[in-house]
Amino acid sequence: MPKKLLSAAESHQGNPWPARSGIHAVGGPVRGRVNLEPIRHQSWEIINAILMDNDPEGSEIRNQLRRCLNKNRGNPERALLMHLMSMPGRSAPAIID
Repeated sequence: MPKKLLSAAESHQGNPWPARSGIHAVGGPVRGRVNLEPIRHQSWEIINAILMDNDPEGSEIRNQLRRCLNKNRGNPERALLMHLMSMPGRSAPAIID
């Protein structure tokens, strides 16, 4: 007797810890997933603006961003996040009334 293939819903029945939807980084949104293309595009715009700056005082910041890009190839949003988190002396922004 051939085995019956289970649908995704049937395969999770009885499983107390079904797999959670992750993040969909390529293509359009999938049910329960996020399309990262807009974030990826914005990240590249921010990265390019930083790297195109030629202020000598920002050279170490640009080098740090390049290191983050090298460590996170193909994932500019993660590289930008790691870069921002690595900046020394950064604190929560002041709230302006």
